[in-house]
Amino acid sequence: MKVTRADLLWNYGATFMRVASALIILPLILRMLPSQEVGLWTVMIGLNSMINLLDFGFFQTFSRAVTYIYSGAQTLVKEGFVPIKGDKPINYSLLKGLLGAMARFYGYVSLLLLVLLSTGGVWYIGRLLEGYSGDDLIARIAWFGYGLLLCYQFFTFYYDAALVGRGMIKRSRQIIVFSNTLHIVVSSVLLLSGMGILSMVAGQTVATIVNRFLARRALYDKQTKISLAEEKGEGWKRILKTLFHTASRNGLASLSWIFTNRMLAIIGALYIPLETMASYGISKQITDITITLSAAWFFTYYPKLTGEQIRNSVLQVKRIYIKAQIITVAVFIIAVFATIPFGNHILGLIGSSTFLLPANLLALLFGASLLEALTQLSTSVLMSRNEVPHYISQSITALVATILLLASLRFFNGGIIALIAVPMASQVAYQHWKWTSKLVRELKIGVMDYLNGLKAVYKSIPVFDNDN
Repeated sequence: MKVTRADLLWNYGATFMRVASALIILPLILRMLPSQEVGLWTVMIGLNSMINLLDFGFFQTFSRAVTYIYSGAQTLVKEGFVPIKGDKPINYSLLKGLLGAMARFYGYVSLLLLVLLSTGGVWYIGRLLEGYSGDDLIARIAWFGYGLLLCYQFFTFYYDAALVGRGMIKRSRQIIVFSNTLHIVVSSVLLLSGMGILSMVAGQTVATIVNRFLARRALYDKQTKISLAEEKGEGWKRILKTLFHTASRNGLASLSWIFTNRMLAIIGALYIPLETMASYGISKQITDITITLSAAWFFTYYPKLTGEQIRNSVLQVKRIYIKAQIITVAVFIIAVFATIPFGNHILGLIGSSTFLLPANLLALLFGASLLEALTQLSTSVLMSRNEVPHYISQSITALVATILLLASLRFFNGGIIALIAVPMASQVAYQHWKWTSKLVRELKIGVMDYLNGLKAVYKSIPVFDNDN
């Protein structure tokens, strides 16, 4: 699977638009919304993690299976893969069965998400709004409107998985650029019109509907429609059963990772004032943007890396992995030196009522996010082999982190520092070193490999391109 310069540039463009949508809208949010509404929006963004919880690892498993099929795989197995030698035609019968399995899985689980939001969501928003000084009705409309949007996003989640797996990176990123532009325009206009937190929900709704329409149209192009129509399609139940072996393990790992890195903020909101959570929220958004920027190059090449795995091309896998690590560290260094000295000054210039965390806590949050990003690279390479060796340890880590955080917040008034330090310490104890060291050992990575990687990155500035 070939990755072109256009794929890479459009991926950077899409990443820039994701960042731009936050950087352009965030000042308006901070200027137009009171701190309590900023805090509420931060919690609502955390609700988005519910999608990843219910996905249970199927997104990556489905996407990887699509890559295998377009790389010539004639069958899907529970774990690992059957190596491909030479060029093989696309098995459209297998592809049709896989797409059918994806559509049914996301359709059924989106109904479960709707039930959860209609029950537990009612209790949570009621608890969250105790002592809320803003418009209670507007807050509830925004909450449940956003919940319905998440249900729709989940129902159509497999379009993204299939496009990325197919290697249509340029097209999928063009769609992201366009839909995020709509998000910026709609949300900004409505914020300036005084619609408050509803502006954010409306902007995301318009962007998501347009994104999904264009993604479906790109996935089912004319040739694909014709080829799929000519095939009966393998049984979707059998395919789902086959993929469940890896997806369930991937799901446990993803669920645990989300709890350790995302959902704990929702728990924290029950013990920490919304005004304080607002500062944590915008600081977390900046570190999350940094993670997204640092991973842009790697995930552009991830379908290629997966294809190289199925061809047993160890040197290419090692080369992509090392370059991704170097780029990740470089992006974080730039972000730290740009944010900590100047972040609050910039927020003051735009008239924000909410500011970043103190410098020491912000530095700690950046450090935790860097370790998170590097570990994500390592586990993603391992999963490209259709193996999930880290799911048990990640589950134990999440359980320990949750217990320790609850104890810290409830009995010791740990506050924001506990929200950052407890998950970080839990991960450092095992996850953050185990899987990186495993890859270094298996791929036989040495100092010279990193020096060669540095040279490759240097030569490819400013677009981090390579000779592939």
